[in-house]
Parts: sequence; structure tokens; C-alpha cells
Amino acid sequence: MSPPGGKINRPKTELGKKLFKRRRVLGRDKRKKRQIVGAVVDQGLITVHHLKKRKSSPRANITLSGKKKRKLLKQLQHLQQEKAGMDIEPAAAPLKKQDSSSEKKMKKPAGSQEDVDMVDIE
Repeated sequence: MSPPGGKINRPKTELGKKLFKRRRVLGRDKRKKRQIVGAVVDQGLITVHHLKKRKSSPRANITLSGKKKRKLLKQLQHLQQEKAGMDIEPAAAPLKKQDSSSEKKMKKPAGSQEDVDMVDIE
């Protein structure tokens, strides 16, 4: 006579495996939705390190010290100044580039060499 719970070492069926997996995944999603997320004080100044910290412990509040905040603001200002400086310089440069490119275009048709298959002569 077998025990009342059924066979002891019977392997799981495919349906049983899928049901267990479904329950496990749904439970994980439910826990993730209900999890409290910590506050980010400086929204515009998030670095890679903060993203790593957020991934490892999402409930932690992310704050920057005054020193780091000033450094990041300075870096952003310098980048913006460089971009503004670079935008002004190329405005005069395209005229020179167009002249040189038109010369190159004229030279190509006269002496253009495309890929040619070499034939062995014996």
C-alpha cells in the first residue's frame, strides 16, 4: 500500500514544473513592485557609482556631499563651454572642406580604380 500523499520520489511533470516556476516568478514580481525605493536628492547629478549603488541596495537614499556636487557641476559647466566653443569653430571650417571635397570628387572619375580580379597566367 502506498502512503496517503502519493509516491515519494516521483519526478515532477512538465505541468508541475511550469506551475512552480509561475508561482516563483509572480512572487518575485510582486515583491519588486511593493519594494520601497530610496530618494535621490540631486536628480541631475547621478553618476555611474550611484547607479551601481541603486542596483545593489535600492532602498538606500542617494545623496551627494557638497564637494562632489561642486565637482560634478564644474565638470558639466566645462563640458558645456567646450561644446559651445566647438560649435563656433566648425561654422567657418565647412567652406574649406567643401572646396577640398569637390577637388577630390573631380579627381576620382578620371583615375578611379575599382576592385579588379587578377587572372593567373601560366
